[in-house]
Amino acid sequence: MKASLAAIPGRVVNLPAVPAVSRTSEAAERIVDPGVTLVERKPEDLDEIASRLIEAFGTGRTPERRDLNQAAWCIWDGKRPLAGSPDVLGRLLDHVRRGGKRSAFRRLASVYLSKFEPLGTSNRAGVLRQVAETLSAVAPDFTGTYSDAGRALHLYDPDRGPSIIADRALAARTSPSKVLEDAGIRNMAAEGGLAEAAFLAGLDQLRHDANLTHPDRLARIAEWGLRRDGKVAFEQHRGPFVDALVLPHGTATPPREIMDAYLKFLIAHFGDPRIRQGNWAQMQSAPTVRRWLTAVSLRQFLDVVDREAKVHQWPYRRAFWEAVHRRELISEAWVVFDEAGDRAARKLFKIDAPYARFTSGGRKQVEKGHAVLLLRVGGGVIAEWSQNGRCDVWHSVSDPTAPKLHQPEYDTDEVRVLGGSSREFRRAEISHNGSAGYHWQAKVANEIYALTNVRVMESEYRLT
Repeated sequence: MKASLAAIPGRVVNLPAVPAVSRTSEAAERIVDPGVTLVERKPEDLDEIASRLIEAFGTGRTPERRDLNQAAWCIWDGKRPLAGSPDVLGRLLDHVRRGGKRSAFRRLASVYLSKFEPLGTSNRAGVLRQVAETLSAVAPDFTGTYSDAGRALHLYDPDRGPSIIADRALAARTSPSKVLEDAGIRNMAAEGGLAEAAFLAGLDQLRHDANLTHPDRLARIAEWGLRRDGKVAFEQHRGPFVDALVLPHGTATPPREIMDAYLKFLIAHFGDPRIRQGNWAQMQSAPTVRRWLTAVSLRQFLDVVDREAKVHQWPYRRAFWEAVHRRELISEAWVVFDEAGDRAARKLFKIDAPYARFTSGGRKQVEKGHAVLLLRVGGGVIAEWSQNGRCDVWHSVSDPTAPKLHQPEYDTDEVRVLGGSSREFRRAEISHNGSAGYHWQAKVANEIYALTNVRVMESEYRLT
């Protein structure tokens, strides 16, 4: 035995080397984290659970485990949300902090992501901050998706989280929902409150990005706010969505091709604000879009009629009405075409900007190419007929004989003055005589002055 022991130091033992990383660790590294799927499963007896929680915490007892498992939903939902009971909410959040259970952290985090609201518009900002502070304090104690995503995306920083998610999404030209999905939070996150807040934060960034060209702004807004099926990502926020596209222009009118592209996009998704006013109730930019459409309606009339107009007469008409428009005296415009004008408008204009058609009826016969431009000027309405038609003026929109704008059809009697002024309502009929001497233009300018107290001078519409 002594001899064997003495021989050990010099003996070579061929044992396998210990690997730097164990096979167990290698296998663990190969396991892909499936992430978490948020599913809204609010309990049916939410109010009963809330009552038991309030009663237990109020008497200093620890609630039953089954109630604690659903407590996160009770913070915001139900007839007696815990958000309305500060003491009870504080005790619940203390329990999450002290309980040290991963399940309690995950449940609270999932409901927080679902119920998140932008702090600037939320009437529950204080509660959101309390919950976020609790999650931020507890998250480092656990591993997994909610902790990793919370750290990477600042999920539990309600002031910065939405903007950081928006930054990531804008940089990757993807959506906030996709950023959350890539971080392992799926399903309900696509429609959850934090994704919604990030959507709004991204719109705000795009709206104030002065480096975007007009085409880039349209492209970025469209890819940011539309789903693959072409619908708006968060329909309830169509106001900020449209405003981010339109308001950066301020009072300036964009170039024609840009305005046409914007209007084509807006009308396709939200309709014409002159007709579908309910769709545009949320948009601060609705007046701007209506102003753009007024310019388009004027252009529809002038460009379509220009194709058939008499050379000796039409340049004077175009010069006059473009001068009135430059003065911003036209608040609304609407065109009535016959069949030929309808065909020409469809060929000339890529925008699906609506206009009206003549219907049968009326004492004046509609000639080929006849069109009428209806204008809201001041408190009155003007009907400018093409070809040998008159310019008729109603000095009050409340005049029962004055045409109503934005109807789909008109007969000829509806867009003509059929009698002189009455004791209550002033009307005027002006023939387009003496174009070269600016005679009819002066008469119409006088009527516009009476409507607006603004004088359009001859020098503004005189042909050079």
